[in-house]
Amino acid sequence: MAKLRIAEGIAPQHLAEVYSDARIARVGHDQRPFAPVIHPASSYVSAWVDDAFAGAFLAIRATSVETDVHALLFRRAVKHSRELGRMFIAWCFESPIFRITAQIIEGLDSALNYCLRLGFKREGFKPAVCTQGGALRGVHILGITRADWSLT
Repeated sequence: MAKLRIAEGIAPQHLAEVYSDARIARVGHDQRPFAPVIHPASSYVSAWVDDAFAGAFLAIRATSVETDVHALLFRRAVKHSRELGRMFIAWCFESPIFRITAQIIEGLDSALNYCLRLGFKREGFKPAVCTQGGALRGVHILGITRADWSLT
């Protein structure tokens, strides 16, 4: 059985590795360069499988009650992604927030399904909100509250 863990923070070389991975880069859009988010409201959480770096998660504190989340896991971590995701959600809810939001670009069905399997609920869809490769795309809005999480 694989040993899974997450740890707050990320080493610079691991951050560079995540943002140079073509599979992870497919979640980017045209309005913002696919690059690390360095801001006081953002936190990276490293993911590990058997003591090997497996990617990261990004939490961006949107308000005093809400955090936006992003998964940046390597292909080799996919078979462990659900458990790593659950660990990350638990980490998020260790802080005094009440909800977590994930915004998934239209067409990224595997990312959408991943969030739904973690317990996120569909909350809406914003059509024509960004472009990806020059094509206009909408964004699925998904969320999970602390109360919903405690029921899983």
